[in-house]
Amino acid sequence: MDLDTVFAGLDRIAWPELHHAYGPADDVPDLLRALAATDEESAAEAEQELWSSIVHQGTVYRATVPAVPFLARLAAAGVRSAELLGMLGAIAESTDEHDPERPGAARAAVVAQLPVILAMLSDAEPEVRQCAAWAVAQCGPGAGADARAALRSRWTTETDPTVRADVLTAYAVVDPGAAQELCATAKRTTEPPQVRVAALLAIVDTGQPWGDDSAAVVAALSPLEPHTAGGQWEREALESLVTGLHERGDVDAAIDVAVSALDRAVEAVGAGADPKESAQEATWAAGCLALRSRTAPARLLPAMLPLLDHPDTAGDVIDAIRDWAVPAPQAVPPLVRLAEGAGEHADRALAALVRVGAPEAAGLLARHFEDRPRALAAAFDRTMQRPPVPLPCAPELLDAVRARLAALTAGATTAGPRQSLVAGGLAAANEPVHLSGVLAGWGPRARAALPELVDALPHHPFAVSRALAAIADAGRDPDVVAALRARAGTGSVPDRQAAAAALHALTGDATVVLSVLGPALDEPNGPRDNCLRAVAPLGEQARPLLPRLRALLAEPVENRSTVPAVEAALTAATATWELTGDQETVLPVVLEGLGWAERLWGDRVAERAAEVAALVGPAARPAEPRLLAMLDRPDTAAAAARALAALHPGSDRPAGVPLTELVDRVLPSLEPGAYLNSALAALKTLAALGPTAFTPAQLDRIRGLAEGERRIVGSGIQIDIVRDDEEFRAAARDVLAGLTR
Repeated sequence: MDLDTVFAGLDRIAWPELHHAYGPADDVPDLLRALAATDEESAAEAEQELWSSIVHQGTVYRATVPAVPFLARLAAAGVRSAELLGMLGAIAESTDEHDPERPGAARAAVVAQLPVILAMLSDAEPEVRQCAAWAVAQCGPGAGADARAALRSRWTTETDPTVRADVLTAYAVVDPGAAQELCATAKRTTEPPQVRVAALLAIVDTGQPWGDDSAAVVAALSPLEPHTAGGQWEREALESLVTGLHERGDVDAAIDVAVSALDRAVEAVGAGADPKESAQEATWAAGCLALRSRTAPARLLPAMLPLLDHPDTAGDVIDAIRDWAVPAPQAVPPLVRLAEGAGEHADRALAALVRVGAPEAAGLLARHFEDRPRALAAAFDRTMQRPPVPLPCAPELLDAVRARLAALTAGATTAGPRQSLVAGGLAAANEPVHLSGVLAGWGPRARAALPELVDALPHHPFAVSRALAAIADAGRDPDVVAALRARAGTGSVPDRQAAAAALHALTGDATVVLSVLGPALDEPNGPRDNCLRAVAPLGEQARPLLPRLRALLAEPVENRSTVPAVEAALTAATATWELTGDQETVLPVVLEGLGWAERLWGDRVAERAAEVAALVGPAARPAEPRLLAMLDRPDTAAAAARALAALHPGSDRPAGVPLTELVDRVLPSLEPGAYLNSALAALKTLAALGPTAFTPAQLDRIRGLAEGERRIVGSGIQIDIVRDDEEFRAAARDVLAGLTR
């Protein structure tokens, strides 16, 4: 194909009227022509520009569609064929369409070029054949009969193992119903390992039965990773197998495959194989499965424990014990041995012992504060859980915390200004916070540490103030009261506020905290939201701030163009309502906040506004239209449903919506992969709707949330996902009990 034919019609397209990621697409014709430049650097630069503009981070645009035929012709003409086939596949794969002329237009444009792409399945270059198969697969089953026939024909003639594996994968995507026959053939020992692994993955992806013969192939080929190198489908094969089996409901098969892989890894390590190569794949797959399955950890961990004995595999096992919330008493002795050693593994092992609450943890931590930052952080994290579960306040540990805090305070006094996080390291900056948090978790049992805390207060006012409020007694500890009063009079607003809040918690006197909050609320660019959140614990004592709250709510809407600004207004509205019940002042801000549901990243603001509407109750009924619109968005449905129920207390059709329908709107936010806070908020809504809102089928859904095998919490900090899901599960059980009582 000559270039005149390739670019025929290119200049007849009104490119300036089309848009890509960076605006008008008038640069696209020159970029397409530059792909064919003899200068490799220019051609590569043009390719990158096109990736960035018409397939920007997986998003396709109006300008993407007319570019597709030229990309296909260039590839067929031998111009950067593999690269452009990859781009065409990415265009077909995208479901993120920006201002499409019609939904699916970009994929349809690639499907229209399949006659050109299919011809490249016979290219002399293996990489081109491979990329052509991948591009066809991204068109899905809609690729049509010709694509299915071309891939089947390629399968019968292809001899390159990697290309053959990718052709099989592509065929299973475009014709899943007919893939079973090919997979049965492909997993035989006569096929190369790459093809056999591709067959296993296709069996799982297409829902074919998983039997002992498939498990035997995994055992024969493990580790699987070397057999997927160079493929277009960049997947970790073992992890994809176990999570895919679990996703489709074959829970026992998924766990058995992971356990079998761990057993083989233990054997390989025992026989002297490279531990990283033999065990890394198995432990990673086990970890991924544990984040999805509630029953897997208890079955996986025993198979992993022998790997604690080798330094190159111990880290993964330590992390599993730390993260999975599975009682493992047999793991404690080897962890103790590791924790008594030196280096990173010792710190990680002690952190695991702290996290699982092993009795040996307190003594070990007391002896190793200086070089166990992870373990100290784990002890602090226990005090922040809901409910807090601090380590026992053993005398040895209390003495060690006091000594370490005193040493850090002395160092801060002599070193001058605090080092930056970059200069001093995050662990060093966090250590006083963690020490103070451990003491706060012990409460009055840590009274002996009050002198060290008072000395540390000027250097770490936020964390130390919290600890002093939890430990001290105003009547018995006048020196603590005096220190907090002095600290509340100097320094930054957040530090002064922390000391003043602690003083209020100890004495009940709001004078000092009001003197800090009042001027801070007058600063339009200050930390208003944090200050306003401190108003709630004051109750009636906050009434002197009411003029400032009203003034903030009366500011022009244009002053609240950012998320922090509108959230501050909503917090002020909450405090104002609780003090006055003034609907006319509060409701406009509620309506304003609900309007953020239509903005990008505005869900959090809209949820806050819905919470205020629920607090206001029937007086907030003018907000109904916006709340009803929020029911259509999974991220805001729970907050909206709770508000609508509060606006119509006792009604079985709040705002005309049956309670059972409100339940249906909330349940989608409780699908696997949720964040803990969002999931707990949804449960709170379900509980608020009451027992009469639920059909038997809906109650079964709640029962599945509480007792089902699949984890619901799947997002957040990875080391906390299992524990977060356990917290959610306990909350779901409580809600279920309340709804069925």
